[in-house]
Amino acid sequence: MTDEQIKGADPVVAAGVEKQLQGADVPTPQRIVVLSLIHRPPQRIVNYVQNILRRGDEAHVFVSRIEHWEEAELDPRPHLYPLDRPEEQLLVRRAERALVFRAPKAISNAAGRLADKRWGRPLRRPAELMSRAQPKASGAIHKRLFMPPYRAFRPQLLAKQFDTALSSIDFDTVDLVVASDVYTVTLAARLARLHPDVPVTTALEL
Repeated sequence: MTDEQIKGADPVVAAGVEKQLQGADVPTPQRIVVLSLIHRPPQRIVNYVQNILRRGDEAHVFVSRIEHWEEAELDPRPHLYPLDRPEEQLLVRRAERALVFRAPKAISNAAGRLADKRWGRPLRRPAELMSRAQPKASGAIHKRLFMPPYRAFRPQLLAKQFDTALSSIDFDTVDLVVASDVYTVTLAARLARLHPDVPVTTALEL
């Protein structure tokens, strides 16, 4: 029906036709949950979220570090959900810092204080060597011994750190969950178990 036909039709009929046309032109926005646990998200993931927003849909993004997503300056802005507590405050990370960095540094500092005493002169050379070697040794232990197994268990650890986010989203209204990187697969599996009616995918497609 053309605009002229609508204007010339019965007012009740014309109103009904216009309502139908308006409804056909305005699709219902989707609610899409995107999981992104790489600290600094790759541009392809940022672009995917931007495309969701530009299409008029809602983007709810689970993130490990909210500041990197805020730096992306997406417009309009997505809903961002950080970890319940920063990753650095997890027990395993705090224990690693204490054992690998703080304890050796404390020992090195104590040796340096002893070497400064008059009777501690024989310790000065070893204390200086220890002071120089300690940061490198701690860094090597962190990089080569701690991080490889931590990366393997990181998905399981972080999947349990989104209880606040999960309780703030009504998943009965969510249309899709997207696991955008390897670290989010465990979290996506958890959501699939909790909400079996919500589709879960790893494909960044609209």
